[in-house]
Amino acid sequence: MDLKRSWNLLKIHDLIIIALLVLSAYSMSLFGASILLSVVVIVMAAVLLDLAINYVKERKLLSPKSALITGLILSSIIEGPLWLLVAAAAIAILSKHIIRIKGRHIFNPANFALFVALFLPVSQSWWGTSNLLLVGILGLVVVFKLKRFHLALPFLAVHAIMMFVLLSFDLSQLSSHLLSGSIIFFAFYMLIEPVTSPAKMKGRIAFGVLAGIFAALLYVVWLPAMLVGALFFADLCVPFINKFSVPGQAAADPRQ
Repeated sequence: MDLKRSWNLLKIHDLIIIALLVLSAYSMSLFGASILLSVVVIVMAAVLLDLAINYVKERKLLSPKSALITGLILSSIIEGPLWLLVAAAAIAILSKHIIRIKGRHIFNPANFALFVALFLPVSQSWWGTSNLLLVGILGLVVVFKLKRFHLALPFLAVHAIMMFVLLSFDLSQLSSHLLSGSIIFFAFYMLIEPVTSPAKMKGRIAFGVLAGIFAALLYVVWLPAMLVGALFFADLCVPFINKFSVPGQAAADPRQ
C-alpha cells in the first residue's frame, strides 16, 4: 500500500490519537513514570464513562475514540489528586452528552472540563506540551489532514496582533509568548475540534478570530483562563455564528 493511499485511509480521529500518544510518551520520558498513573486514570475514566453512556442510549458499544482524545488532552494539561482527575474526565464526557443543541454538543469536552477545573484545586501545567517542535510538527499534520488552517491561523494572527499591543510592542516577549507549547497545542489540537467549531468556512474563520480576541482579553483580566476561557466563550458563540455565517461552504463531516 503506497503512502498516499495510507494517508487517505487514515481517519482524523486515529491521527489525533497517534499524535497525542507520541506527545504523552515523550513527556513521560522527561518527567518520569509517575505521570503515567494520572494519564491512565484520566483516559480510562473518560473512555469507560463514554462507553457506558453510549451503551445505555444505543444498547450497543460504540467507538470511544472521541473520549480517548478527550482523555489524552486532559491528561496532557492537568495534574492533581486522582479523584479530581476522574471528576474532570467525568465532567468532560457528561458535558458532551448533556449540554447539546440540535443533537450536537456545544462545548469542546476537554476544554469544558478544563474551564470547570479552574475552580478546583488542580494544576493546569500543560506538562504534555513541553516540546514545541514536536507539538508543532504533529499539530501541523493534524491541521493539514483536517483542513483547518483557516481556523487556526486567524486565531494565531489576531492573538499575536493584540498581544503585541498588550506587551507594549516588545517583540521578544511576544515571541516567547507565541512560541509556548501551550499556545500551539491549543491552536492545533483543541481549537480545531470539528464537532463544536462552526459548520461553514467563513464561520470558522470568525470563530478563530473571536478565540484570538478572547484569549488576549483574558490575558489581561483572568490569565489562568486565557486559553480555556477563550475557547469556552468562543464555543458559546458558535450557534450564532452558524445562524449568521454566509452560506456556500459545505460543512465537513467530522465522523468521516
